[in-house]
Amino acid sequence: MCPSLLNELGDRVAEVHFPDYRVYNASREEANNAMMALLVGSRLAAHTLRLTEGSTRVLSDIFPAVPHIRRFNLRTESARELLLDADTHLGAAAVPYALAVHEDFVITSLDLLKSSGVVLQTGKKAIKAWNMHEILFRTMNVAGPQPSLSHYHLLRIMRNAQIHAGGTVSPELQNYVAKMASTSVAAWQRLTGRPPADIVTGTKITFTVGDIIASFAVIKELARNINLGLQGAIQSSAWAQIIVDDYSSQTNHIRNSDGWMRSLRGYARSLYRPLGITASELETAAIALGRWTRPPGAVPVR
Repeated sequence: MCPSLLNELGDRVAEVHFPDYRVYNASREEANNAMMALLVGSRLAAHTLRLTEGSTRVLSDIFPAVPHIRRFNLRTESARELLLDADTHLGAAAVPYALAVHEDFVITSLDLLKSSGVVLQTGKKAIKAWNMHEILFRTMNVAGPQPSLSHYHLLRIMRNAQIHAGGTVSPELQNYVAKMASTSVAAWQRLTGRPPADIVTGTKITFTVGDIIASFAVIKELARNINLGLQGAIQSSAWAQIIVDDYSSQTNHIRNSDGWMRSLRGYARSLYRPLGITASELETAAIALGRWTRPPGAVPVR
């Protein structure tokens, strides 16, 4: 891993940047950037089409060099109307996209706990989208963060209605909105610009830009809380082995060299500082994993 990335990650000392968390953050940011690009792109396209206002020609005649333009072969005004109304369609795609990225990370975090010797507190229930967070936070022995967890479930139920009920406002969604805590309602309105009650006023769900922004903000906040919970739920000896495995997959240092061990310690400080893993714990883990075969203490701590 390049030094600039190590420095960037190391600056965020509250979080532990284990491999799955790094992958998750990269996926979340990629999805967020893609959705924002589409949103801004629709606005730019609509703005550009104002220059052709009044034309009776179709888009492929005006912009023949644009790839796939014939699939959107409308006249200017019709095209502008669709582009200006793109928010709800982008929201219907963006919210499921964001939740899918996040839910994969939740399952990965549960697997990490299990592989680290932690017994999952499932209550003898199968792990599903509706209970995965509760199982995870209960297993880590920390409270589920509010209002982000409440907002996640609102988005999840909106997603379900969009995918499984053709975008129709479902009874489950109506009931959930009616029972939301006042603090969660107020926070949702600040985040999206509309109260949850507005979501269920009609028969169809109409997604907004605020819903897109909320989906990525909510999953980011939840992931940070998961990260903090994992720090305390997994024993330091297990974390030390995770660090050694992570470092071993990244380093170019010769195994068993002084540089290998010193770089391992620096890697732990940069990406795993909040854990406070000691040099001795790292060395013990490296020996246990067969990555270090020199005697303990062979490379003194500077």
